[in-house]
Amino acid sequence: MSSVERALKRFIQTTKKFPRSSPVIKTGEFHYRSDLLTLEISKEIQLSPELEYFYKKCEIICDVRDDGYHLDGIGIDFGDIDLYLYSPDNLERRQEGFRWIGSEKNENPNWDPNWIVLADKDDDPIVVVTNQEGSPVLASYETSDLFPVADSFSDFLDSLSVILVLVHEKFEGEIMDEETFEFYDDFIVMLKSSLNNILKKEEYVENLIKYLYIG
Repeated sequence: MSSVERALKRFIQTTKKFPRSSPVIKTGEFHYRSDLLTLEISKEIQLSPELEYFYKKCEIICDVRDDGYHLDGIGIDFGDIDLYLYSPDNLERRQEGFRWIGSEKNENPNWDPNWIVLADKDDDPIVVVTNQEGSPVLASYETSDLFPVADSFSDFLDSLSVILVLVHEKFEGEIMDEETFEFYDDFIVMLKSSLNNILKKEEYVENLIKYLYIG
């Protein structure tokens, strides 16, 4: 688990350095645990070793609305978009509409039960493949076909950390031209360069950038 542990610690440190701010939501937090958390997850959801390690070592304190309502996870600020990552106790509910259909939770014949939705951007899911080595990560636009964004869950976490640093440290959150509503060319160039060092495959780099900022 060394690669996942390293990526997780970096991810948590980075999210603490660049927390999301909101006038109507008290932003939650990620905390690294030296002990192991007890997970309360449906037996129908089979976590991979990497995903199980992530949830047992990463305590997720969910966002809270100003009316006191606890949300299902934490929003992460990537500039002009938020990626929402769900807590383990809300994973089962997040599979609804993907693995399970309707109020009776009928199995979707087009959905592999080894695909776990753990995050989304505007309801576009991020999916971890739990029966493959390293836990590859996929994404899609609502009901469209899934496409790969990382060969492993640790690469995915590292990518999120790098994007956070680039957006908030290098560009101070200003990544889009306010007049043209287009992302700055130097931001996209630096983003591609940074992600290439992690993901190694141009297809994955293009897919992740498109998912976050163009799709």
